[in-house]
Amino acid sequence: MLAHLASPNRVACLDEVRSVIRLSGAGLVHFLQGLVTNDVLGLETPGAQPLYTCILNAQGRHLHDLFLHRTLDEVPTVLVDADRQGAADLLRLLKRYRLRQRLDIDDASEQYSVWARYGGHTPTLHNMHSTTPPPAAPGWAPDPRLQDLGLRALLPAGVDGGGKGAAAASWRDHRRWRILQGVAEGDTEIPSGEVVPLEFNIDGLHGISFTKGCYVGQELMARTHFKGVVRKRLMPFVLAPDDGGSTLDALQPEQLPQLGGSAVPAAALEAANAAAAGDADAGGAAAAGAGGVQQGATVFLGPQGGKRKSVGTVRVIDGRLGLAVLRLSAVQAASAAGQLLVVGEGEAVSHLRPWRPNWWPNGWGREEAAGAAA
Repeated sequence: MLAHLASPNRVACLDEVRSVIRLSGAGLVHFLQGLVTNDVLGLETPGAQPLYTCILNAQGRHLHDLFLHRTLDEVPTVLVDADRQGAADLLRLLKRYRLRQRLDIDDASEQYSVWARYGGHTPTLHNMHSTTPPPAAPGWAPDPRLQDLGLRALLPAGVDGGGKGAAAASWRDHRRWRILQGVAEGDTEIPSGEVVPLEFNIDGLHGISFTKGCYVGQELMARTHFKGVVRKRLMPFVLAPDDGGSTLDALQPEQLPQLGGSAVPAAALEAANAAAAGDADAGGAAAAGAGGVQQGATVFLGPQGGKRKSVGTVRVIDGRLGLAVLRLSAVQAASAAGQLLVVGEGEAVSHLRPWRPNWWPNGWGREEAAGAAA
């Protein structure tokens, strides 16, 4: 079962969950530079590498995350790979911020498809290293967030992005690969208008510049970054099986097998592949959370029936696999005490086993201790 998810050279068309917006005009890069969180001046160059970035509201809350693909046109033209659910809102927002600038902004989802290419060697418990697959054809580029996410492309509609020797995958397969790396994507996973991007690790995914000029929502980003403490972050987790005991034994990367560059519990790999097998059995229907766990569920630390403390929120759930924004001090306390985090009440309680991806900077989650020592 483990070979399914991590088989090399998997290709997924993401059109069910992604849309494409086209932006064009002489002042486009200047327009984007004052709007998005990343430094986009490099997009002046035709064919520049894609960038990952966000748009915030004036209070510094996340609205949309985007991939910006610079075309080869001499007139600055950018294709925006964005979440399909929020595409209409994003289109209206871009047109509102355009004001009187001479920019063309239109929905190009009928002209382009979004593709992802990912995977690695079949994992074992002792050797799960993967390599980023080589570009299959022009138009492909490394995912700008994280090497282990592979490649991404916007290809003309009707062009098969699979290529020779590639194994077809669904967008749900690709999402599970992202979950194992601890990466959320799109308005359905990163709630629009509600959350601080740093809590979803977008700073570590090369989506925020702290050296560029002003942009909408910059003040909160700069203040939080230079304060140096982010108390909650998005973490991948696997729900412990019903007979899985009550200890938290999968937090430290050095104790875990490797998938790409990230430490992943074997139980999480098994859960991901079980969900993929369930997709096939259900004819591609979306996988539900195990044990009745729902997106938005509160995560607790403490024994059932006793005083429990809210320490986070489930943001993505797919079978027994998911992503949750968790208070890092609580995760460390649970690890030290050998406890699992819990979701639900009574007979419906489920136990969460989070882990720390290897791509995280060493200082994440340890800022408060470092400050106290200083």
